[in-house]
Amino acid sequence: MDAPALPGTTQLAATRSPGPRDRRDPWVAGGLVVLGVMTVLAILLYRASPQTAGEVGSAALVAVAPDAFTPRISRARERVSAAQRARAAGDTAGALARYAEAEEEALTARQHTTDTTQTRTATELWASTVLDRAELMLASGARPWYQADNNQVLAEALASVRRVQAVPLAAPTRARAESLAGRIDRRMRAGPLEWIPR
Repeated sequence: MDAPALPGTTQLAATRSPGPRDRRDPWVAGGLVVLGVMTVLAILLYRASPQTAGEVGSAALVAVAPDAFTPRISRARERVSAAQRARAAGDTAGALARYAEAEEEALTARQHTTDTTQTRTATELWASTVLDRAELMLASGARPWYQADNNQVLAEALASVRRVQAVPLAAPTRARAESLAGRIDRRMRAGPLEWIPR
C-alpha cells in the first residue's frame, strides 16, 4: 500500500533519465567522417610534396583519378616549369632537383599509358627533361680553362644522355641528344684535345 503524500509536497512521476545515446549530437558522426577524409587527403598531399599551388590539384588528382597518366604528365610538366624558374633565378641545385623530379613523374606517367600516343608523349617529355638536366650539368661541370673541370658531373651528364639515346625518339630529340653527347664528350677530353676533332 502506497504511503500518503505529505502535505506541501507533490509526488513526481518517475521519469527515465536520458542515456548516452540520447544525448549524442547528430553532427558528430558526420564531422568524424569529414575529419577522417581530410586527414587522408592531408597525408597524400604531404607525400606528394607539391612545389606550387597548381601542383596541389594535380596531387589530389593522382590520388583519386582513375586515369593515372594525365595527372602525372601534368605534374611532370609543372616540375619542368619549376626547374626553368629556378634555373633563371640562378639556383642550379634547385633546378637539378626539379628536373630529377620531372624525370621521375614522366617515367611514372609512361608506366600508366593506354595507347601509343601517350607513350610517345611521356617518352619525349622524359627525354627532353633528361637533356635539359644534362645541359645544366654540363654548364655547371665545365670550368674556365685555368680550372679543372668537374669530370664526375660531366660523366653523369654523359651517362644520362646515353640513356636517352637508347630509347626510340623523334628525330629532333635524337639529334639534340647526339649533339649534346658530342659536346660533353669533347669537354671531358684532356687539355687541348678538347678542340681537336676525332
